[in-house]
Amino acid sequence: MVLSACANHPARISTTIPQAMAGIQSSLAQAGVVSVSHAGDWTAEQDARFTRAVRTAQCSQHTPDPVIGTIAGDVTLQLSGQFTQGGQFSVGAATTVPTFGVQADASRTRGQAISLPVAYAALSSMPDVEMGRQLGYEASMFAQNDDARHAEAARMIADREELWGRVQAMIDTWSAKECIGPIPVAPFVGNPTRHRR
Repeated sequence: MVLSACANHPARISTTIPQAMAGIQSSLAQAGVVSVSHAGDWTAEQDARFTRAVRTAQCSQHTPDPVIGTIAGDVTLQLSGQFTQGGQFSVGAATTVPTFGVQADASRTRGQAISLPVAYAALSSMPDVEMGRQLGYEASMFAQNDDARHAEAARMIADREELWGRVQAMIDTWSAKECIGPIPVAPFVGNPTRHRR
């Protein structure tokens, strides 16, 4: 007697790395993430987005110096997938008719983990939070003692002072009368890349 059995394979895990990365980028864009990096190089549009986001946070918390959530490091993604299959047959004999049974099992798992380091601090502390994040990216450069290190340090200090000036102006000019209704609060993020002029 020859027995054969087949187990249907579940559908392949269809999440690819490009799809997962695009999904994260899309989610951040839909959340209306606002950059706080390189304030000295902001365009008028970037400045307007920052102003709107800060005013929204001030209005939602009813204070000129609200607590702000900032993405304070790299957003990392981990994908995992696994497929296992097993089966066994059993053949038995009854008094007159042979019997057999088939057992098969299949399982699949897939997972996606996202690491999103978020720092919460008062708006007035945001320039220091952002400078600390940038210092983490520039650690290897600051280990050297050369002109590039000094130039980058000067740029970071200038960017911190520029952001501090904008934040302080937002705090000083806030008025509860500007708050007209509920607006979704946008998260803030530092951007490690820099576009030089």
